[in-house]
Amino acid sequence: MEKTKLGGASAILVGIFYLLTVILVLLSPPGENAVADHVTHMYPLMAVHYLLGFLGVFGIMVVLTISRTIKKQTSGSEWYPYSKVMAVIGFALLAINNFRQTGLDHELSHDAMQSGGPVLESVVIGWVGLVELSPQGWIDFGFVGIWILTVSVFSLKRNNQKVLSYLGLLGGTCFILTVLGNVTGLSILVMAGMGLGGLVVVPAWFIYYGILLLKKPDSPASLSSSNELIEKVKFR
Repeated sequence: MEKTKLGGASAILVGIFYLLTVILVLLSPPGENAVADHVTHMYPLMAVHYLLGFLGVFGIMVVLTISRTIKKQTSGSEWYPYSKVMAVIGFALLAINNFRQTGLDHELSHDAMQSGGPVLESVVIGWVGLVELSPQGWIDFGFVGIWILTVSVFSLKRNNQKVLSYLGLLGGTCFILTVLGNVTGLSILVMAGMGLGGLVVVPAWFIYYGILLLKKPDSPASLSSSNELIEKVKFR
């Protein structure tokens, strides 16, 4: 695997930001409605938006870096370029949406709470449509999850990347489960997807991948000798 400091550090940061985001959300239990929540838990939720905003920026770097490192494996794939673009769009939307919300959520929620009455009711009813660009997570979670699954399928072809591949397969599935939970209204799918995926598996996958990207790659000589040894074992 090609060594890259920027890509490796970005992947580790993405993993950490996913983990911190889920922790902050868990520490901000939902109340009467989303508007009240953004007043009651203003600072934690504001931190969540900043974390997700920067996560989206670093996520784009990670997609481009990983795509470069698996270029040989994906060169003949018709699907991978599409999944790569989907992931870039997903992370870009995540960044745009959350940086937008850092100002919009605070002002809108406080103004609505101060006004009360019909104004508050209208904002509560239309909150998701007013502040969310991907309310059910199709783009920011679904597209990224599909890309993680795709990368993991190609990683399975590497004999020394099994653990990373299984983490990615599970993490990508969790993100897709989150979207399906939002669409169907089944909270158990959202809890499984974000609880297992967002808190454990997806952060672990990005951090693990980042560590591998920061490591010094094997030299051509060592790779050659390793391949010769494998061939000898096969023919015995």
